[in-house]
Amino acid sequence: MYDLLTLMVLFLILWFFWSGIRCKEIAVQAGQAHCAEHRVQFLDQTVERVILRLTRDSRNNPIWYRSYYFEFATNGEHRYQGRVIMHGQHLKAIEMDPYPDPTLNTLN
Repeated sequence: MYDLLTLMVLFLILWFFWSGIRCKEIAVQAGQAHCAEHRVQFLDQTVERVILRLTRDSRNNPIWYRSYYFEFATNGEHRYQGRVIMHGQHLKAIEMDPYPDPTLNTLN
């Protein structure tokens, strides 16, 4: 009985870490795609998890809420921050700090 409980706890720990790795991969891909769509540069090719908490989804089921920060630049000089919000392994939202539009030429 003790061995079965130990295996179940070990399985839950491994599942939690695997789920976190998969969420980070999804967040990186979402951040890269969002930056490409807005014609800005996704910096450092990574995200940093800043918030992890247990919450509930729309059907009142418990899920993990994860928030990741990433950095982007318009011209390579100034860094701006963005955020990817995940509910479970699903992308909930992407937010970006205000930044100047790189397609506008202000020297005219």
